[in-house]
Amino acid sequence: MRHWMRKLAEHHERMQRHYEGEKLMVVFDIDDTILDLRHMALHVLRSFDLHHDTGFFVDVGLDDFGTRETEVRGIIRQLSIPARDGRRIVSWFEEQAWSSKVIGEAHRPFPGVIEVIRCLQRQPKTFVGINTGRPESIRDDTLRSLNSVGKSHDVDFTNDLLFMNPRGWNENIVAFKVAGIDYFRKKDFRVIAFIDNEPENLEAVSMYDRTGDILLLHADTVYRSGRERVPTNAVSGKLYDIAELRHHFRRRDELGEAA
Repeated sequence: MRHWMRKLAEHHERMQRHYEGEKLMVVFDIDDTILDLRHMALHVLRSFDLHHDTGFFVDVGLDDFGTRETEVRGIIRQLSIPARDGRRIVSWFEEQAWSSKVIGEAHRPFPGVIEVIRCLQRQPKTFVGINTGRPESIRDDTLRSLNSVGKSHDVDFTNDLLFMNPRGWNENIVAFKVAGIDYFRKKDFRVIAFIDNEPENLEAVSMYDRTGDILLLHADTVYRSGRERVPTNAVSGKLYDIAELRHHFRRRDELGEAA
């Protein structure tokens, strides 16, 4: 759990040696992998209180969200909110959660993840691709949001390295996760790692990858598919330990200079 970033750095080094001169890519999911959606969920729930003059969520914090994505219905049950109000809250959440305003204001990255992405982007011939189940309809908002959180760390996310679901919300996500990996391969990137919170997505990419080149990393945050579907060769982690990643890359550079 603690050393998944070290595993990534070590794998990157092996792939650099094996595929010298090729463009290497580490592929990230967005929601609950780069971005901690609990912040968005809490923001939307508190906005319900604000707009409806209620106080249901005054004492709710990030830790009240469980292991399932956003867990809005679970929070409603936990607080024993009357069914009629619960339906209004769910409706409000579904209307507001993915609006341009909320995407721009309430999406927050997990600590350390943007630094990890910057560190990877600064390695020779190494690129970071984004493979998300979000639909194409929110491409512009997604890029604005990612670049907003990346700006302070000099991280730039570009349109050509973003693969999105060509269908609607929650349609064929697993299949399109595999299609995203294939998309980057066809653009002449050597995909060497895939980071996602959903076990079923990692399982599908594991079955697709016949080369064994793709290191599968499970972001052990929140997820809906069963943990038993995490492939046996995947590495799980929760904390994006940039110090561990930097240490390995720095040590490798020093050894290279000494040689």
